[in-house]
Amino acid sequence: MRLQVPSLLLMLLATTAALPLSAQVSPVEGEKTLVRRAFAAFEQGDVNTLNELFDPDGPWHTPTGKTIRQGGPFADLASSCPMCVKLEQRKIVIDVILAEGDLVSVRSTWSGLYTGTFHGVAVSQKPVTLIYSNIYRVAGGRIRENWASADRLSLVEQLGFQLAPPSSPQ
Repeated sequence: MRLQVPSLLLMLLATTAALPLSAQVSPVEGEKTLVRRAFAAFEQGDVNTLNELFDPDGPWHTPTGKTIRQGGPFADLASSCPMCVKLEQRKIVIDVILAEGDLVSVRSTWSGLYTGTFHGVAVSQKPVTLIYSNIYRVAGGRIRENWASADRLSLVEQLGFQLAPPSSPQ
């Protein structure tokens, strides 16, 4: 019996090593899977999963160039993902996902019926489509950092707002 255990161990190791690379899960693929889980949670409004996946102390680099704390854990979806609450019947599609090292980059399309207040104007069930670009840093099974950008001008136009030059150009 003593001789069989090392033989079985060697067979197991040889079988694992012989698996094609496509059958082996790389750390990068695991990070992409984690980010996909986050996007599914955004779409479903699953605050518990969002709290599990996002590091509350991690930095979030906003589209305006500010860096703030991601925050959390959150008790409600409005605190965790304000756009999720404003998009009724939301559909979130990951258009492209790429990863290298501990970074995962995502271009996603969010669509739904926008309901809420935008710059003081009430909007009710206005169909919108918004493109987001995010780069996430993933470590230890959590999203630790987020660089976000969104096509806000397109959103403004879809909500019926118009850009106008200033009344007195400077």
